[in-house]
Amino acid sequence: MLSNWPLKVLAVAIAITLWGVVATRERGLVSASVPIEYVGLAPDLVLAGTPRDRADVDVAVARWAWTRFRPDGLRLRVDMSGAGEGERLVAVSAENVHTPPGVRVRRVDPSRLHLRLTRAAEATLRVVAVVRGTPAPGHRVASVRVDPIAVVVKGPRSTIEARESVQTTPVDVAGRRNSVTQTVELVFPDSVSAVNQDRVHVTVDIQAERAALETEGSRK
Repeated sequence: MLSNWPLKVLAVAIAITLWGVVATRERGLVSASVPIEYVGLAPDLVLAGTPRDRADVDVAVARWAWTRFRPDGLRLRVDMSGAGEGERLVAVSAENVHTPPGVRVRRVDPSRLHLRLTRAAEATLRVVAVVRGTPAPGHRVASVRVDPIAVVVKGPRSTIEARESVQTTPVDVAGRRNSVTQTVELVFPDSVSAVNQDRVHVTVDIQAERAALETEGSRK
């Protein structure tokens, strides 16, 4: 039996090779919408307009990697290092897509991104709370408080200099009898973002109207 050991070793080697071929070539194809991350942008520049934030990517997943593969783990990174002010076309390829082991990119769409870079500016804008709806009958909105009352934002100079305030997402008080406190997001124009925080606390003070209180008092 010892005389056959070379043949046994060869058989094992062939089996391992065949398994490797099957494991790497037999893949599942997946199409995913992948978020685009713009990195390396100079601090004094911002992307103007509405830069594309997602790309369509087709990937092939090896059989051995299939159980651990998650499409939401894919990222497409665009390196903006050294980019100056103005418009440019940036080529996008499989090399821009960060994938885990066992995943190979087959297609990226679009293959080019039309981007416009402009000088950035910072400003402190007043926060305006948006209140939606009408309280319950016999009740009214007595006051609205925002914390903080202002935020620092960054964006294209032309956009920032034309604004004095930024609004919140709506706080719904429809049918309410008691005061409402919510943490809400801020609504920014295109290419504008918060420097420190993009959420604020809004308190809507709801009180019973005087006529309603007098009516309730007369019934007692």
